[in-house]
Amino acid sequence: MASCSYSPVEFVNTCEDDFYFKAVAADTDVVKDSFGIAGRCLCYWVQSKDNKFLLLNTEQEFQAQNLTSTQLNQPDCMFKVQRYREFDKAEREGMPTMLYVKKDEGKNVVACCGLDHNVYSENMDALPEAIEETHHKALFYMTKLTASHMYQFESSVFQSEFLGFMCDEGNPCLKKLVLRKKGRDEVDDSCKVRMVMI
Repeated sequence: MASCSYSPVEFVNTCEDDFYFKAVAADTDVVKDSFGIAGRCLCYWVQSKDNKFLLLNTEQEFQAQNLTSTQLNQPDCMFKVQRYREFDKAEREGMPTMLYVKKDEGKNVVACCGLDHNVYSENMDALPEAIEETHHKALFYMTKLTASHMYQFESSVFQSEFLGFMCDEGNPCLKKLVLRKKGRDEVDDSCKVRMVMI
């Protein structure tokens, strides 16, 4: 593995207390990561603009609803944000992150983008330490909105598509987590979230 500030080398020999290496061509089979895990993750409650809290329901779907303080202390409401370093800085704003819930069994349930532009949950035993692609189904660019204490999460897979909330057709008191298409500077309150650190 190589990063932007390192050159690949090959061991040649030793002589007394010295080690000798030679530089090798950069077009060898060295794999270059696009993203690498950065530091520890932080735990948040994720709150919509209309004060509903995001949770992972029993059907493994992400939804937002009004919650009591007792309900907020359940593991399904406590979202972890894992940050990633970006080695090849894309023309995207924000910090690359993964948003997930840690289940009692030690599984990570991660918010992912589907090919049909939906949001679904996926179980992962462990989050990836490194991501070689320039995008990933579970990677979102988290950006703080300057005029407020709100954030938005842009999909790394689908540019200009953000995590947002949409009313559930079956129950108007619930909102489901979806991808919403909008311009980066376009105002859409359904894509704004408050991150309340736990």
